[in-house]
Amino acid sequence: SNLEAIKQNKRFIEENLNRCFLPIQSKEVSQTLEGKTAKEIMPYLDKADFLLDIHASNSINSIPFIITDENGLELAETMPCKVISLGWDYFEEGTTDCYMHLNNKKGICFESGHINDLRSITRAENAIISFLTDLGFINGVKKKTNQKDYFKIVSIYKNNEYLFRKSRDFSDFEILKEKTLVGKEGDKSVFVDAGLAVVFVRDKEKLGSECFLVARRIKKN
Repeated sequence: SNLEAIKQNKRFIEENLNRCFLPIQSKEVSQTLEGKTAKEIMPYLDKADFLLDIHASNSINSIPFIITDENGLELAETMPCKVISLGWDYFEEGTTDCYMHLNNKKGICFESGHINDLRSITRAENAIISFLTDLGFINGVKKKTNQKDYFKIVSIYKNNEYLFRKSRDFSDFEILKEKTLVGKEGDKSVFVDAGLAVVFVRDKEKLGSECFLVARRIKKN
């Protein structure tokens, strides 16, 4: 929906659009292209009962996974994706799914994989069909697919003083086998403990940026 960013082959122009879906935007956000775009979209979300937001990543190491909350978990489990993640709303406000959750509605973000991987298109199509079938909007067989891996986001790392540089490429939800250097903020080394997983590890220059998130594998209740 960020048409200007698509034209310029960028993720965003002034602000990450998927951090702008806020009931009350700051003055800075409200004046950006993305803030204005989110304001145009939010009335449609207010009228909607369900949301499926399809994403693709510029990271070649991206894997397909689902972002939702407890309210959308049963619906997410019918979708053709092995990894389901919870707990994002506390760390990433302003996403479309978070906006739905705040209004006690079911919101799911489906990350389909690398944007240039043709399989991501097929995954997205299958996710849409599964979503609409499970809700009864189209005919089809409702079914749970394969064994699921569940993760909960437990922390986020932001660079508050210097630019951040990752130590290497990490796959999303890569479980670390040992205490691992994830990157450096200036001269400060940033480690994550063994047994935890990292998500969206990115180089960042702007201070206060989301450099990566940390997740813990969990068992479904």
